[in-house]
Amino acid sequence: MEKSKFLPKKNIFSLKINDVVNYLEKQNINLKILNSLEVFGGSGETDKIIADKVKSFEIWEINDDFLDTLTRNFPNSKIHICNSIEKLQTNTFEQKFDLILIDNPMSVFGDKNNPQTYCEHFDILKNINKITNNETIVIFLVNKKPFYSKKLKQKNSEWKKRRKQFYGDIDIDNISMDFLLTFYKEYFQKIGFKTVFSKNILRHHPHLDYLIFKLEKNDSDNVRTFDMISLSNLIHNN
Repeated sequence: MEKSKFLPKKNIFSLKINDVVNYLEKQNINLKILNSLEVFGGSGETDKIIADKVKSFEIWEINDDFLDTLTRNFPNSKIHICNSIEKLQTNTFEQKFDLILIDNPMSVFGDKNNPQTYCEHFDILKNINKITNNETIVIFLVNKKPFYSKKLKQKNSEWKKRRKQFYGDIDIDNISMDFLLTFYKEYFQKIGFKTVFSKNILRHHPHLDYLIFKLEKNDSDNVRTFDMISLSNLIHNN
């Protein structure tokens, strides 16, 4: 009998994170020496592939319902039940990481009292320099073509607003990958990094991609202003 062409969703995502690992290895990244962090850890099911290959794997997750699962699946990892965004905003860190995996939610999110406080990875990236080594690989999810649930009109409206504020005056419902790769290169330069290499790997067609950025901290403490002029042609084409 022919095998089914359809796989459970978590298996599909596991295959995609395999593609991320394969790409890094082709770039001669020695995963075995990397101290790594996953932010928005969830149950960690799809990311165990990376955890098994790196030197250390720390997990930050806000939902304590996942604690038993994470403890069982990652017996050698440090697991912190915390608000990852607040943790970065309000703390200083001696521990630095060589690889940071941001498995960010889509749309806006927050706690019960303020369910629309944050959006995608926008808030976590602001302070990512607090936990990076001089060279760090940052992996995060971008949404090129968001899917909006008809049942969540208010949430969708806020999500669109936050995307427009972050990306600028473009069609935020259909963003090209050329724009995104250039935008984040500029974004990281704004906060003190130069890009060594970058790559997108499809996670879920046609919406989600992993973006992989290998970053190196700039020598100068004087971080330049975000140069939107260099993005102008891409903005007009989106």
